[in-house]
Amino acid sequence: MSEQAGTESGLIVVELSADHELEADHVDAVVEVKASAFFTGNAAFTNAREVVVLVRALEDLGVPRTAFTLQSVQAEMSEGLLTRSSSAVYVLRIRLEQVERLGDVLAAFSTMKQATLRELKWGYSRELEFRQDWLEELARESVKKARRVAAGLGVKLAGLHRFSERTLEAHLFATGRGGYNAGDEGSSVSMSSGGNYLKGRVALGFPLSHRKKVHVMATAEFRGVPTPES
Repeated sequence: MSEQAGTESGLIVVELSADHELEADHVDAVVEVKASAFFTGNAAFTNAREVVVLVRALEDLGVPRTAFTLQSVQAEMSEGLLTRSSSAVYVLRIRLEQVERLGDVLAAFSTMKQATLRELKWGYSRELEFRQDWLEELARESVKKARRVAAGLGVKLAGLHRFSERTLEAHLFATGRGGYNAGDEGSSVSMSSGGNYLKGRVALGFPLSHRKKVHVMATAEFRGVPTPES
């Protein structure tokens, strides 16, 4: 934790910062499936053959049926007519609660010609809880720091004038070679093709796990008044 303090116009200004790291506890795989028949809603999971093949293959790896969500479906119509025999493109979201199984899931995708992995969206279920704890810690430390500064100046704290905080994030992607690459973009990774990503065709390397560093900063301004002795 770094800290800085100063005085301005009768105020004692304290600036603190700290670095923390979060590891993803789940990941959403966004998959596009090209199928030979058009269905909507839950019928896609029972009647669209290519979708059924994908679901069953991942169920064999321990991914439950409840992990699959149909985000959208687009029919490819012939001569302007929409029928059950119309081909369609399904976009599925697959929630993987066991992040360590991601490699097995991606390997399964590589055997399916009609499935294309479009994106990985990493999630942090306890992030809000952690951020609140970090902020409370900085707030407590700012009071301690301000009191030390006030004692050195021969004044006492008269109350809080203003408090503000902000955070910066740096995302760390595992490359599959034991190291991590840092990036400052969002927490998703886009894939360029469905069948070749195992050959390293991913912008930030082949991601097996995901972490992000969170830099938390807080600025506290306290009013100071002279002590009776001064």
